[in-house]
Amino acid sequence: MTISTILFDAGDILYNKPKRKSAVIEFLSSRGYSAPMENDPIEKAKRLEAHAGKIETPAFFEWLMAHYGVDNAQDAADGIKILKEQQSAVQFFPNVPETLHELKRRGFKLGIVTNTFNSQEEKTRWFKTVGIDDIWDSYADSFVLQITKPDPRIYMAAIDPLNVKPENSIFVGHAQTELDGAKSVGMTTVMFNPDASCTVADFKAKDFSDLLRVPPIAEARLVG
Repeated sequence: MTISTILFDAGDILYNKPKRKSAVIEFLSSRGYSAPMENDPIEKAKRLEAHAGKIETPAFFEWLMAHYGVDNAQDAADGIKILKEQQSAVQFFPNVPETLHELKRRGFKLGIVTNTFNSQEEKTRWFKTVGIDDIWDSYADSFVLQITKPDPRIYMAAIDPLNVKPENSIFVGHAQTELDGAKSVGMTTVMFNPDASCTVADFKAKDFSDLLRVPPIAEARLVG
C-alpha cells in the first residue's frame, strides 16, 4: 500500500472551539433557561441540515435558540450573538502546524473534508494565524457540496481532483460514523481526539505529531 494523500476533518482534529458549549450553557443559565440536552439527536440532525446547506446559518441559529426554549426576542438575539462569536473562536491543537508542514515536506498531498457552515475563506483566515493556509491540495466543504460526512461522495470530492485512489489515501477523524464513511470507500482511517463513541479505526494518534509515526505514513514510498 502506497499512501500519497492524507485527508483531515477540520473541527476537533486541527482545532477545537473549547468555550463554545460552556458559553452557551452559561448564557442560557444567566437568562433563566435550562441547559441544552446532552447529545440531542434532534439538534444533531438539524445541524447536519445546516452543514449541508439545506438551512441557512442565520435560520439555523434562530431555530437553535427556539429549540433551547428561548422565547424572548432580546434573549434570542443575544444568544445568536454568542453562537456567532463562539463559532469562530478556534484553538489549534499542539503540533498541528509543525506536523502538517513535515507531511508536506515529505511529499504528501493534504486535504480537508469538513462538515461546516463556516466558509472556506473564513477557515483560511484561521489557518493563516498558524501558517497552514497555503498547504492544502484539496478542500471538500459540505455546505458548498450540499453533502455531509459520512456520505461517500464527500470523501471522493476531496481526492478526485487530485487523481488519487481511495486506497492511496488516509482520513484522520474523531467521529466513528465519519471514519466508517471513509473506510467504506477504501481509505485507511486514523482516529485522533476521538469522541466517546469512537473506538474503531485502522490506527490511532494520541498526539497530532503521532501521525508522523503511523506506519502507512512513516513507511510510505511516494510516487507520482
